[in-house]
Amino acid sequence: MDNSKRSIHNSGPLGMLMKNGQIKKVETTEEKKEENTYVNHKSVGSYFKTQSGIEFSEQELIHVNPEECEPWKYANRHEDELGDIEGLMDSIRAHKQLQPALIRHHPAPHDNIKYEIIFGRRRHMACLKLGIPFLAIRKEIPNIQDAVASQDAENKLRNDVSNYSNALLYQRLLSDNIFETEKELAEKLRLSASTLNDLMAYAKIPEDIVNKIPNIHALSKQLAVKLVQLLNKSKDNHTKILKIANQIGKTITSQAKLEKLFEVELKSSKKNTNTLQSAVSYTTPAGKKLFTFKSDYRGLPSIVLNKEIINLINFEDMCHHVSDYLEKLVSESEYSD
Repeated sequence: MDNSKRSIHNSGPLGMLMKNGQIKKVETTEEKKEENTYVNHKSVGSYFKTQSGIEFSEQELIHVNPEECEPWKYANRHEDELGDIEGLMDSIRAHKQLQPALIRHHPAPHDNIKYEIIFGRRRHMACLKLGIPFLAIRKEIPNIQDAVASQDAENKLRNDVSNYSNALLYQRLLSDNIFETEKELAEKLRLSASTLNDLMAYAKIPEDIVNKIPNIHALSKQLAVKLVQLLNKSKDNHTKILKIANQIGKTITSQAKLEKLFEVELKSSKKNTNTLQSAVSYTTPAGKKLFTFKSDYRGLPSIVLNKEIINLINFEDMCHHVSDYLEKLVSESEYSD
């Protein structure tokens, strides 16, 4: 089923893609060809451009055997975001593949794998399951940075890859030194430094919290940024956020709601502290007041005896009872240690 050397003519998929608006014809000049790294310089005449900006010649639009393709190592679509493949298969059965993928020759061919899929993973899976040729633009893209930019542009156009998945990819690209700095990465992706910085918040959320958030892929960028700010503010906030993580994105849907929750907890904490400072009175079964126990703002306890019974108290005897009680506590504590 290897049709990779057969070009697609206007009467076939090329014409279909132009008709449905997926690509447009671009008149070229020799000067334009020299400037454009995506144009096959051996081709003559017109070339075409996809909606995401991929430029290609007629000879580069081909059908390939999907069994000869695999996603490249920097694919950013998470397994949870593959969507309804069966529905896509039904669409391709009825209307054919209306959007071409982007592939390149595999830098390390193995078994029967000849190509890497830069974008179009869902389309590839559908064609693979259907057992039909896979429509793709085959380009020579030796530069990984350019391939990343192409994938990012396509995904922004489709708007079907989450900020979380993109953030994990960006973190990996920086860790692998594909891009040396966030500034270099932002420039390649045509993002402002502040936008990229906000997106990177997703990659800074600890895994145990991520695992408890119902749908991390649907988490808003604003909430992700606020979570990281709270985590950086205090080490104690990690435990607090972990307790409410299963509500983030459900009942907690905004920065304001998250902040309010922390305010309520803070007030509750202060209330507990005030309770410790308040006095607790002890009485006889008949209701006669004996003494009051209270704690000051520093947490230091004190006992205030009812003045009506002071004259009845043998203080030496009372201190002896208190001393016996405390000695017993200390003895038990030392024994347990």
